[in-house]
Amino acid sequence: MRSNFRYLVKGVVASALASFSVMANPAAAQNAPQQSDAWAFTLSPYIWFSGLGGEVTGPHGGDTFSADFGDIFGTMKLSYMGLAEARRGNFSLLTDIMYLNLQQGVPVPGLGAYGGGSARTQSVELSAIGLYTVTEASAGRIELGGGIRGWWFDTELKLDPGALPGKTQSASTSWADPVIGARGVLRLNDRLSLTAYGDIGGFGLGSEFTWQAFATLDYKITESASISAGFRWIHIDYDKGRTDISLNMGGPIIGGSIRF
Repeated sequence: MRSNFRYLVKGVVASALASFSVMANPAAAQNAPQQSDAWAFTLSPYIWFSGLGGEVTGPHGGDTFSADFGDIFGTMKLSYMGLAEARRGNFSLLTDIMYLNLQQGVPVPGLGAYGGGSARTQSVELSAIGLYTVTEASAGRIELGGGIRGWWFDTELKLDPGALPGKTQSASTSWADPVIGARGVLRLNDRLSLTAYGDIGGFGLGSEFTWQAFATLDYKITESASISAGFRWIHIDYDKGRTDISLNMGGPIIGGSIRF
């Protein structure tokens, strides 16, 4: 049972690594100060090449683990990552959605007890963060705000018939984290800028504690299109009931933005 639980948890953990929202919008970093009351919208698909390490303890035991991006990418069946921002004057509303569907084969207990096994994990993350510009100049701006991130994970472990009949086990968990954050933009020239974002949250209301740090170098291709590359770090500490999850994630991130 401990082995089965271990593979269930690893599936959940693998989907979690990409489920955190990207709260720094690269296209927004390219815009000069504006006083217009008109709404501006930005769509930003992205990919996070993250590794993963941590420790998970559940009802049937615990496990420590580490994996690079290649290990996790090989299990991916379907995914979507994207951010949208609506901005008007000094106020921005950022929403991020992530869907992952991962499936991989797993070792099975016993000698011929089961014909094979597979673990499948689906993960959805949805967040909404409001930011307000507290200072802005031609060189850049600083924004403060907060919001909420919601998480849902569903994992299924299937054991194929062998000497014993086949069976299926499933596990699911969900929570929501309040977060507070800040974003800064430094314009280097007409085309290049630096964007940095950080937040902390959880506070025992969802997870016990979570933090994120994110920085990118952004290049404006046209007035409405840009590309970005950078690095992101994530930590999460979740402890509810008999489940204790501590995760550390970090890796390069690339993305593009279209503004209209």
